[in-house]
Amino acid sequence: MRTLLWVLVLALALLLSHHYTVGAPLAARATLTLGIVIVAAEIGGRLALRLGLPRVTGYLAAGLLMRPEWMGVYLVREDEIHALAFVSDAAVAVFALRAGLAWRGAEGNDAGAAGLGRYLTASIVTPLVLTAAVVLALHSWFPLSVHQPLGDAVAVALAVGALTVVAAPALAWATLYDAPRAALSDALLRLHALRDAAAMLVFAVVLVVARFGASAGALRADAWWTGLVPLVGSIAAAALLAWLVSRTRRLLGGTPGMYALAVAVGAAVAGLSGHVEVTLAALLAGIVLTYADPETAGVVRRHFDARGELLAAGAFGLLGVRLDVASVGDLWPWMLLLIGLRGLGLYWGGRWAGRRLLVAEDLAHHGWLGLISQGGVGLLLAATGRRAFPEWGVSFEGLSVGLVALHAVVGPVCMRQALARRPALTEGVSRDS
Repeated sequence: MRTLLWVLVLALALLLSHHYTVGAPLAARATLTLGIVIVAAEIGGRLALRLGLPRVTGYLAAGLLMRPEWMGVYLVREDEIHALAFVSDAAVAVFALRAGLAWRGAEGNDAGAAGLGRYLTASIVTPLVLTAAVVLALHSWFPLSVHQPLGDAVAVALAVGALTVVAAPALAWATLYDAPRAALSDALLRLHALRDAAAMLVFAVVLVVARFGASAGALRADAWWTGLVPLVGSIAAAALLAWLVSRTRRLLGGTPGMYALAVAVGAAVAGLSGHVEVTLAALLAGIVLTYADPETAGVVRRHFDARGELLAAGAFGLLGVRLDVASVGDLWPWMLLLIGLRGLGLYWGGRWAGRRLLVAEDLAHHGWLGLISQGGVGLLLAATGRRAFPEWGVSFEGLSVGLVALHAVVGPVCMRQALARRPALTEGVSRDS
C-alpha cells in the first residue's frame, strides 16, 4: 500500500508538470509524457493484480484512460503520441520477438500438426463467415453500409469479417508471463502467430474479391496490392533481421539484450517505410531465429525472460495511449455485436475442429478464450482499409481501432480463464519456451 501511495504521488507530480509545460519543446514534452505513461501503467498493472486480472490488462487500460480529455486537461496530447510512436513500436516489437522465440515445431507429431492446422482453419473461417453473413444481413442498418448498394455492402461485410482473423502474439506472451503455464500455452502462442500472418493475407484476398462487386470509385484499383505489400515486406524484414543478428553474434559476440533491442529497433525502422508491420516482422524474426540459429535464440530468450518484465508497463501503456477509441461511444452496440459474433465463431470453430480427436481436448473446449486478444496487425488493417475504401474508409478505420482496443483489454482476461481451466504445469511462462 505504501508503494502504491508513493507511485500515485509521483503520477500526480508528473501530471502537474505536464500541464504547466504546454509551451515547452515537443521533445521535452514527449519525454515527460513517456514517464507519465510508464508510471500510470505501473499503477494500472498493480491494481489489476489486486483485482485478480493480468497486469497487461491494467497497463492497456491505463493507457486508454489517458487518451481523452479530463476536466479540460489533456493528459497526453496528439503531437506527443505521434512523437512517441517509434518508441511504442520498438517496445511492443520486443515482446513480439519473444513470442516468436517461443515457437515450437511439430517435432515429428503429424497428428498434432494436422490438428493445429485443422484448428487454425476452423478458427479463421468460422468467425469470418459468421460475422460477414450477419453484417450483410443487417447491411440496411449497419453504419458503414446503410446507404451503400448491395455490391458495396458485400465489400463492407467481407472487410469487417476479415478483422476477426487478427490476433496479438506480443500481448498473448505478455499475458502468459505471469499466468500459470498449461499445456495449452504453446498452442495458443503458435495460433496467435499464424493468425496474424493469415490476417494480412485474408484481407488482401478480400480486397481482390471486393473489386468484382463494388461500385465505381468505392475501391481503389491498387487496393489488393496495398493489402499484400506489408505481409511481403514483413517477411523480408524478418529474414534480414534474423540473419544479421545471427551473423553479428557469431562474429562479434556481445550482450544478448543488445540483439533483442536491435531486432526491435530494426523492425520499427522498417515500419517507417509503411511497407512493414512492425510486430509481425519482429515475431517472424524470432521464429526464423529459432530454426536458423537455435543457440542465439536460446541466449536472447533467457536474457529477455530475466529482464523483459521491466519493459512491459511502458510498452503496453504506450500501446493503450495510441488506441483512439473515440468511435466506441457512437458504435458501441455494433462493436458489442461484432465482438460477440467473433467469440461465438471462435467457440464453434474450436468445437468443430475437436471432432475426430485430432485436436487436444483443452484446445478444442477452451482455446477460443485464448484467441480473443487483438493487436498491431489490426491497426495496420484499419489504416489499409481507410486508404482502400475512399467512401467509408474513415468509418472502417474508427470501427477497427475500437474493436482492437476492446479485444486487447478483454483478451488477456479471457486467456487467463482459458489457462485456469486446465491444470498448471509450472508458474509463469516456461523459461525454455
